[in-house]
Amino acid sequence: MAELFHVGLTVKDLERSLKFYRDVAGMTAGEIFDGQSQEFDTLTNNPGARLRGVHLKAGSFMLQLLEYKAGGGGMLDLHHNKIGSPHLSFYVPDVEAKYAELKQRGDITITSGLVPIARNMRSFYTEDPDGVPVEFLQITK
Repeated sequence: MAELFHVGLTVKDLERSLKFYRDVAGMTAGEIFDGQSQEFDTLTNNPGARLRGVHLKAGSFMLQLLEYKAGGGGMLDLHHNKIGSPHLSFYVPDVEAKYAELKQRGDITITSGLVPIARNMRSFYTEDPDGVPVEFLQITK
């Protein structure tokens, strides 16, 4: 049986996205790395690619952020209903406190209010710096 290793997101600005996922989502960041090789070009079918990246962890989940310095493409339409559009969801112990924190910051795009999505779940959506939908979710007793 296969086991998930990581999910990767291509970002416009590595430092900006790293700051969001570390400081807003609370992930733990590894070291920033640079990548350029014939093997990577072959693997991704993207000759001449040059990139920077970082791995972040939240529990057992690992997120890989990649910024292409050469060989990158354009922006995707990341609206929630678009096929292939990702969203990430993070458990938080107090969704109301997280909502208030992000609202007070003023630099985070909050795209919904607090919503009861099930009898024991409440959440809200934000966007990362590139417009990827990010959900913060609390499971209540």
